[in-house]
Amino acid sequence: MDDATLVDLFDKGELREFPHLDHIRVVFARTRQTNRTEAIEFTRRGLRALTQRVGAPDKYHDTLTVAWARIIGTLTEQAPNLDFDDFMRAHPELARSSLMDEYYSREVLHSAAARARFIEPDLRDLP
Repeated sequence: MDDATLVDLFDKGELREFPHLDHIRVVFARTRQTNRTEAIEFTRRGLRALTQRVGAPDKYHDTLTVAWARIIGTLTEQAPNLDFDDFMRAHPELARSSLMDEYYSREVLHSAAARARFIEPDLRDLP
């Protein structure tokens, strides 16, 4: 599936699965289509809708969503000519779901406040 199709299916709520790599790819593709700020809001809306649709709205985590999207969006804007495979080869750290542990303490990241709204990291600044 190409990037545009993935973004379209995500936007329409037609994805059956949404693994970590697809999260990255949606932000990457949407940033390339528009810009980082719009990609962040697009991802927020889409993930909120997805968690509602599957009956698990409590799974949505705003801080994780925004933090990941900021990192991915910034890296995408810095290398606008890379396709997704080359982007991932250039940034293998994005494949680690534990990457946020470099930015957030467990106390902050696992708080109810961080789940409900975006909180800036307490260990290292986001791009």
